[in-house]
Amino acid sequence: MTITVFKNAALIDGNGGKPIERGVIAVEDDKIIYAGSSEKWIQPLEKTINEMDMTGRTILPGLIDCHVHIAAECLPDSTMNGPLGWTSLIMLKHAQNTLAAGITTIRDVGGRHHLEFSLRKAVEAGMFAAPRMSLAGKLLSITSTGSEWYDGMYREADGVDEVRKAAREQLKAGADLIKMLATGAVLAPGEKPGAAQFEMEEIRAAVVEAAKVGKIVAAHAHGIDGIRNAVEAGAKTIEHGTYLNQDPRVMERMAKEEIFLVPTLKAGYDVIYGNKPGIPEWIMEKSKETQEDALLSIRKAHEMGVPIAMGTDAATPYNFHGENAMELAYMAEAGLSAMECIVASTKNAARALGWEKKLGTLEAGKLADLIVLKKNPLEDLRSLADRRNIEYVMQGGKFVARQFASDTGIPEELMAGAWVCCGR
Repeated sequence: MTITVFKNAALIDGNGGKPIERGVIAVEDDKIIYAGSSEKWIQPLEKTINEMDMTGRTILPGLIDCHVHIAAECLPDSTMNGPLGWTSLIMLKHAQNTLAAGITTIRDVGGRHHLEFSLRKAVEAGMFAAPRMSLAGKLLSITSTGSEWYDGMYREADGVDEVRKAAREQLKAGADLIKMLATGAVLAPGEKPGAAQFEMEEIRAAVVEAAKVGKIVAAHAHGIDGIRNAVEAGAKTIEHGTYLNQDPRVMERMAKEEIFLVPTLKAGYDVIYGNKPGIPEWIMEKSKETQEDALLSIRKAHEMGVPIAMGTDAATPYNFHGENAMELAYMAEAGLSAMECIVASTKNAARALGWEKKLGTLEAGKLADLIVLKKNPLEDLRSLADRRNIEYVMQGGKFVARQFASDTGIPEELMAGAWVCCGR
């Protein structure tokens, strides 16, 4: 087996420490066998070595987005109602754009009629290259207008027994977690983000069912009452957490029990700022009402030691798959350092998924998911969202995306939009 060795790069390993200058990463099969300084690297004897000089480049772990909706289209009104065949093609395009942008793992927290499980099956069969996927299946909701707005995303369930059954259905389909709406949503007509929906006992029923097979609950929760219910019930991640700033005691408990906040700031930014035609006024109003509290909640949660994991809520209106890394710049605006933003998108995100033993950092024994950058993201986090800055994306030891123009001299605009290599 050939060992691929990246030499002379600056390594940001995801642990939060100072970058390693003139670092080395060695990859054999699908795993990293060495990551560290060049002085300590000992080249294995009787092995075929493929050396790649990365002078001037920065390497960091593949990024992890803990909150996406791969079946949604980023439409201005956020609806999801088109033909299922079209949705399947949209999911594949979203997956490829995301992978090409250096997001090597995603957690989908609300798909469509379980089509996302077929996409994952095709990827695992080697038909396509796509991010590694943690899937929730249908999200659990009380009887709600959202089920009509998002065809095939919601599983309505009222009462403890029905929640238990709905959770079991998702787990039977192959879900890696259960997603629940503990509060109303910004993007569902007639709902109030600050209002609690599921009662604590209902959320706990899903937590118990998930725990039976070693899995967790992620709770969509804007309002503080819903956040309290989710935390008390045993949810492992709080999605959005808009009004978390209203209760320091809840933040203290989240920090102590390592309950993750997944902020999704990008969803609000992509609605509020710039020329965004077609967005309904009610979406614009609710987005503006919640954004400042969302920023404040991240700032206060960070100060109190709440673990933060990156999530974007792609594909809310104009929140395109492939632009995920802009979330890091928005987290920095909320008070995280550049390195803390990277840790939130690598090590912490892997921990939130429960996949920290195999992903999230550049360490021997972990899967070789990494991205090679022309610019150091610690100097400009926005450069992470610029595909021209991404030279290579490796996932499980395979090169799954690269800048074709850098190797062939062919301008990128002549590559028929095929930035990512499909299949293996």
